[in-house]
Formats: sequence, structure tokens, C-alpha cells
Amino acid sequence: MEIKNPFKKVSSDDLKTKLSMSEQRLTTREKELIRKRDQARNEAKKALANGNDREYRVASRRFSMIEGQVSTISSMVEMAQSMSDVIEMESGLNEVVEIGQNLGQWQKQLGFDNTKLESAVTNIRTSMDKVNTATNMMTSSMDAAMAGGTELSEMQDSLRSELLAELSSEDTEEDSFSKKLESEMKE
Repeated sequence: MEIKNPFKKVSSDDLKTKLSMSEQRLTTREKELIRKRDQARNEAKKALANGNDREYRVASRRFSMIEGQVSTISSMVEMAQSMSDVIEMESGLNEVVEIGQNLGQWQKQLGFDNTKLESAVTNIRTSMDKVNTATNMMTSSMDAAMAGGTELSEMQDSLRSELLAELSSEDTEEDSFSKKLESEMKE
């Protein structure tokens, strides 16, 4: 008698085939049970309409048992479909892993040192973070300085008024001085 290894790995294609066959069998059984469930429901409805309590109990019990089986089989069909999806994803992941390994080998053949490359990328990211932090701090400082802008602009406006007043008085003095010079030159 030959003992089969229960942990022997089955190929993806074999597993997909087995799952597909199981899913078809379960779906066929599910359809058959749904038909029987609907029939039991109709019998229970008829018995209830006729006032036959015993037939109603028998038909409703049959309906309940079949409904439980339909629910279980529906779950199994969903599980088989999910397992098929997982097998397809596994095939794609295997390809990606293989390509990744090939890329790693080619990088080594080209002389790229992954650790140096990763270290450089980390240093660049760290530097960028520091620059961003410093920029944010300077922006915050500028915002804070400008936030007191109402006081600053009031002072600037006051100074402007003061200086304009001084300039206009100087212009008046210069004008009077210029007029005196002009008048003396004409004489």
C-alpha cells in the first residue's frame, strides 16, 4: 500500500483544474438544492393556505434544512472562486519575484552596489527633509514677522508722513533760498 504525502506541493495548474471541477460540481448541487428549496417553500405555502398544520411543519422543516445546505454550498463556491483568484495572483507574484531577482543580478554585473545606492538615497532624503524643515522654519519666522505687520505698517506710515512733512518744509526753505539767490543774481 502506497502512502501519499499530504504535504506534497501541487502545481498551480493542477490545483486550478481541481478547483474548477469542484466549483462546477458544487454549482450543480447548489442549483438542484435551490430547486428543492423552492418546491418545499411552495408546499409549505399550500399546506398553510389549506390549513393543514402537519404538512406545513414537514414542508417548512424540509425548507429550513435545504436552506442551510444551500447557504453552506454557496459559501464553498465562493471559497473555490477565491482560491482560484489567489492561485492566479501567486503566478503573477512568482513572475515579479523572478524579475526582481534578475534585476538584482544584473545590477551586480553592472557594478552597482545596492547598499551604497540605498545609502545615497537615504542621505538625499535626509538632506531634503532638513532643507524642508529649515525652509518651513524660515517661512514661519517670516510669517511671524509679517504678522506684526499692522504695527509695522503703522510705524512706516507715521515715518512716511513725518518725512514728507520734513521734505516739504525743506522744499519750502530751498524755494525761498532759491528765490533769494535768483533775485540777488538779477541785481
